[in-house]
Order: sequence, then C-alpha cells, then structure tokens
Amino acid sequence: MPLSHRTDPAPGAPGAPAAGVQPVRPIGAHARPAQAEAAAAAPGAHARPSRRRRGLIALGVAGGLLLAAYAGGAIAFSNIYYPNTSIAGADVSLMPRAEAAARIERAVSSYSLTVSGIDFSWTYTPSSAAEVVDADARAATVLAGNTPLIWPARLASSLMGAPEARAAKAQATGSGSSAAAEAPAQLPAAFDERAFDESLSAAVAAFNEGRTGTFDGPSAFDEAAGAFTFERALANVKIDAVKLDAAAKRALAELETDVTVDSTYFESFAGGATTDQIRAACEAASKLIAPTVTLTMGGTEVGRVGPAQLAGWVVFGEDLAPSLDAGQLDAWLKQLTIDAMDTVGTERSYTRPDGKAVTISGGTWGWIADSAALGEQVRAAVDAGQDASIEVPVKSAGDVFTARGERDWSAYIDVDLAEQHARYYDASGNLIWESGIISGNPNLGNQTPTGIYRMRPCLRNITLVGKKDPATGEPIYRTPVSYWMPFIGGAVGFHDASWQAASSFSNPSAFYSVGSHGCVNLPPEKAAELFNLVSEGLCVVVHA
Repeated sequence: MPLSHRTDPAPGAPGAPAAGVQPVRPIGAHARPAQAEAAAAAPGAHARPSRRRRGLIALGVAGGLLLAAYAGGAIAFSNIYYPNTSIAGADVSLMPRAEAAARIERAVSSYSLTVSGIDFSWTYTPSSAAEVVDADARAATVLAGNTPLIWPARLASSLMGAPEARAAKAQATGSGSSAAAEAPAQLPAAFDERAFDESLSAAVAAFNEGRTGTFDGPSAFDEAAGAFTFERALANVKIDAVKLDAAAKRALAELETDVTVDSTYFESFAGGATTDQIRAACEAASKLIAPTVTLTMGGTEVGRVGPAQLAGWVVFGEDLAPSLDAGQLDAWLKQLTIDAMDTVGTERSYTRPDGKAVTISGGTWGWIADSAALGEQVRAAVDAGQDASIEVPVKSAGDVFTARGERDWSAYIDVDLAEQHARYYDASGNLIWESGIISGNPNLGNQTPTGIYRMRPCLRNITLVGKKDPATGEPIYRTPVSYWMPFIGGAVGFHDASWQAASSFSNPSAFYSVGSHGCVNLPPEKAAELFNLVSEGLCVVVHA
C-alpha cells in the first residue's frame, strides 16, 4: 500500500507523542537535514572571526609604526632644523644646534651691510661676528620655534619650499630669505650702536647738504632731456636719518647685506606722494612745458619761450597738478623786453651813408613792448599745448628791428650839431635833402637836445610862443613861422627863420652867438622843401 502523508498532532493534543519523545520521521529523511545544517553552519562560524582578527592585528601594527615614526620625528625636530632653513644667511638644514651655531659664525665672518640708492651709498663692516650676531642664541631661538608636535606639516611645507614660512618671516622681519619663520632678531650687546649711528648720520648729512627736500619745477627739470623726470626730482630729496638708521639696524639684525634707499626713507617730499604719483606729476608737467613760443618784433625774432624757461615757472599744487606761475612768467617777459626788445632811449650806433660813425642815446623813437599783453598771449599759447609764433604787442614801434643797440629806423633826418648841418636820407640811404642849420644857443642854456625822436604833426603858418618871463608874466617871444615841423613835443622842431642872416647857415659856429631857443632854424626855402617831404612819424636823429 502506498504510504500516506501524516500530520503529527500538536504536543499535548490527542495522539501527540509524549514530551521528550522525538516525532517519528520518514525513513531516510532525518539524516540529510542534519548534515546539511552542519555543513552550512561550519564555514561561516569559523571564517568571519579569523578575518577580523587579522585586520585588527594589521591595524595595530600600522598604528604602532606611525606612532613610533611620529614620536621619532617629534624627538628629531626638537633637536635639528627643518629642511630649507637658513639663519643669518647660513643654511642649517637638518643640523643640530651646535653645528648650526658654528656655521652661522663662519657665514658672518665676511659680512658687511651696504645702504645705497638715489646716489647715496654707505657700507658698514663689523669688526667681528660677535658684534652683529650671537650665533648660539640665534640658533636656539630658531630651534625653539620648530613646533615639533606638528612636524609633519612643517616638514611638508619646508620640502615644498615653505611659501607660508617665508611669508611669516617676511612679515615679522622684512626678509623672505629663510624657509622657516624666524622671530625678529636683536642685535647683541657687543654691537657698538653709537659708532654705527654716528657713521650713518654723517653720511646722510653729507648727502642732504645743499638739498631743499622739496619737489618743485626747477629741481625736477632735466635740461638735457628737456622734460621733468622722477630721477632728476630725486636730486633734491633729503634722507630721513632716523628712518634709515632704524631700517639699517633691522637689516643688520637679520644679517641682510643690502638696504635700498627709496621714497620710504625721504623726508617729507611732495606731500608724502608715492613714487608713481611723483612720476605722473613729472609727465604732466613735461606736457605743460612742451610748446616753444617764438617772439618777433617787426618780423625779427627777439626771443623764445621754451621748455628751459617754462620749467622754471612750473609750480605743483597740493594734488601735484602742475601749472605756470604767472607772476614769474610776467617778470621774465618784462626783463626780456628791457634787455632785448625796448629801444626807446637806449644807445644805438650806426654809420651815416657819408661814412661818419654815430653813437647816440635818448629820445622818444623806438620800440616799447607791452609786456602785460605779451604775458597773456604767451600763457594762452602754452595752454594750447602747441608751438606758436607771437608778434610782440607794442606801445611804441620803430621802423625795423634787428638787434637792441642797432639802428631801428629806415628813412630819417640826421641833424649834426657839430657840423651844423641836417641831411634827409631815404630808407636806402640816398640823400634827398640837406641844409645848413642854426641850432639852440648853448651859451644861453638853450642847446638843442640830442637823441632819436619821432616827427610830430607838421603845421603851416603858426606863431611860436615861448615860456613866460617871471618878471613880466609875458612870453619871452612870439614868433610867426610859415613851416613848423616839431619832433620834441610841441616845443622843439624845424622851422623857417627869415630873421637869420643867410651867411649864418653856412657858419658852423654861428649858433654860439645867434642860436635859437632850442629849435633847428632853416633858411625859408629849405624849410619849405623839407615840409613837402616829411610827415608825422619820420625819425629824427640829433647828435653832436
């Protein structure tokens, strides 16, 4: 019969086996499940605990090694310096303190400090290494700052060039030469500070001598370059001895070999402006003075206003903006007119066409420049920033202008008092009229004034009236004339003198006895000829 499936009753139920009695299972079925469970349970129960133990052991070993390495590094860097460490210019990488101190002393044995820049130079050489560095103390200070507990980070930084360490040192001491951050060093007790100060102060005083310490136009102008330059401006700076002394001592304490003198060490200069600001001011001033203004009179060049002159009148405002000092410009132009332009009253020399050389001064003829109007025109030309030519505005003008001291007329009447003769020459030197004359009587104090004059408006048929006689209150003379050609105000001029004897006009000595009150007497017919030839403005030269 086939086997039927049997369901065992629950324990305690009718028909269920008694407690502790195993239920009856099919034949052959009870062995396989037990073997399977044992096979399944055995590998897991033994493999997992074994791997964890090995991992823990490995971790323990690694940790121990790292701890030992860390401790070893901490001990090592408590006694030696990190790589790329230098003290006072000596490389002490991985050295113990004693060896480092010895190397520092050797490095300092040939040490000197040079302070230089802007034409200043001064050198300090210690008499011994001990005067500038306590090698053992310096080595100890740096080693004490090793921070061995963080040596891995410090080591890595050192090996990579230690940018952060150099920055720390630069911030603390002004030097970036060491890979390890070193506290600012102190000069040793053996340092002769007094001698150091006196020597440096003497050098600074010698440099400052003759310098004003101010930034102005004249001192900043480079004549050879025709422009303002920063380098030329530096020729007027003064060094602040106190600031430079402090910087030199800092460099000395760090055993740096050089200190560069720059604007940091100037006494108050250009209102404390930076180097870039001073350079910019120089460039702006150079543009201001770039134009050249040519001055002419009668078409002849009489002067120039260019960079060399303008530079002397440049002033810098509080913001260093350059401008021209109008007062200085006007003063220069006024002096130029006196020295080179104005000719009225000045001595002039010429040679008459007949060969007689004449030198004469005084009178009203010639050039007088209007310096005030000229100053306005020059400033306007400079402001425009371009070269220009200016015909000098004048209050009085001659006919021509060559050079001060030379003849500045063309056609003229030459009145020779010594010869008692007058001659009229045209602009080409051709004689177009001449006559004997009778001039003022010197014995009566009426000598005809010498000088160079300008003909005034000429008149016909007038009465010449003399000055009043104090005794009578009446004019000392009333003289009718047909031709009146004045050249000194309305008082002295050429006129016909019918009352003079004809022979007197050919006698060079007649004027001593029959001379006039100052006028130039002419024979009536010669006066008529001259009247028809002359006009207002003609030059009249009266000389002995």
